[in-house]
Amino acid sequence: WIAKHNESMVRGISTVAFVAVVAQLLVCRGASEGLVEYKVGIWYPATPEVVQSMYKPLFEDYLNRLVGKSLNIRFKTVVVDLDDASLAERLIDAGQLDFLFSVAGRIACVERTFDWILIATGRNAVLGSEVGAQSAIIYSLKSNTNIKSVSDFKGKRIGVALIYSPSFFMGQKVLSNNGIDLYKDTKQLVFYGNGYADQMQDVLKENIDVGITSGTFLFQKYPDQIPYLNFHNLLNLTWESVPFPFPASTPLAPTYTLACSPDIPSSVKQAVEAALMNLDVNSPEGMAAGLSNFTTAGSLFNSRAAMEAANLFDAKGRCKSPFGNMRAIMSCPKGTVVDSDHGLKQRCVDNHLKCPAGYPCFCGICAQNKYAIIFPGEVVLGFSTALFGINLAAILFWGFGLEVAACLRRPMRRIHKRVKGMMRKKAVPQHRS
Repeated sequence: WIAKHNESMVRGISTVAFVAVVAQLLVCRGASEGLVEYKVGIWYPATPEVVQSMYKPLFEDYLNRLVGKSLNIRFKTVVVDLDDASLAERLIDAGQLDFLFSVAGRIACVERTFDWILIATGRNAVLGSEVGAQSAIIYSLKSNTNIKSVSDFKGKRIGVALIYSPSFFMGQKVLSNNGIDLYKDTKQLVFYGNGYADQMQDVLKENIDVGITSGTFLFQKYPDQIPYLNFHNLLNLTWESVPFPFPASTPLAPTYTLACSPDIPSSVKQAVEAALMNLDVNSPEGMAAGLSNFTTAGSLFNSRAAMEAANLFDAKGRCKSPFGNMRAIMSCPKGTVVDSDHGLKQRCVDNHLKCPAGYPCFCGICAQNKYAIIFPGEVVLGFSTALFGINLAAILFWGFGLEVAACLRRPMRRIHKRVKGMMRKKAVPQHRS
């Protein structure tokens, strides 16, 4: 009987299995189409591939597993603000970004501009310490005897990076307090964009004199170089009532913080916050991101204050993006102006200079000002003084000349009248009787 009906049984079982698989696929597809997807923007100074490898396990896989299944939602990570510093803001404006995990300055921007809500601040695992804050570290080589304090920075080459991070705007405030304006003294500055590592290498090679970086980055990536570095403007600080474990050159700001749109349902926000707070210290997702766990979102007061001092908010309270518009931080000598965007890029092409991937490049930023001749102040003052003197002299001498002429004119009129009278007498005919 088995032999007789074997072929029919196989066909039946295969048909049932096929129908079950198709039904399962349809059910999964229906469930998938019913999921609400939330996009999590991530910024970190690395290539998009590295950023995804670090943060996708945490903000996509981990959150989908702990939060997504229970709430019938899913999370998807998106890399933002690497080549385009204003990408996150445009995505938020378009309603295409729901969460953002970034440095304190960037989060301060979206919080103020879009009324976003802070959720949690990451705690970095650095040299065995959990750190929920960071500051700008201003450093130089101990072997560089020309740099002993911040007062020696004038005229030296200073490397800065990562606009919107505490390492930029807090370091900028320290420099401005010591008479160095990043927007006016650009000839002594080297901008590294996303390149903390490149900046460090240039300090070690003495291509630049001073570097400004994030303390957590420095102690996490270059602990072996610390004995060879001088740290300037050192402060004794505490964070969450605990002494800050690393040297700090500026006030502290929270490390990377997660914020969300005010339109996110409270149930989703609370579930995400709880999942991050419960992240295990030894979890593979946290270790991939270099995070031990999360804590309540730290205050952005220091970040906002330093950004306001650095003039990074416009009149409407929205964040400016000096890194997105590099022309805003370019200055040129008198008699020249910053060239047009087309001119800046075309000059690189004309000189056969190729820009490395991930960096904005500008070649020969200053062009001759064709519409104005600018003289030094001394020349203008001297010329104005001379012109005033000439005018004054002309007025005085002109008035004196008129007085002299008037004085001479009076006796001449008398003489003229006498001569005229005598001429008339001669002209009268003599009548004879």
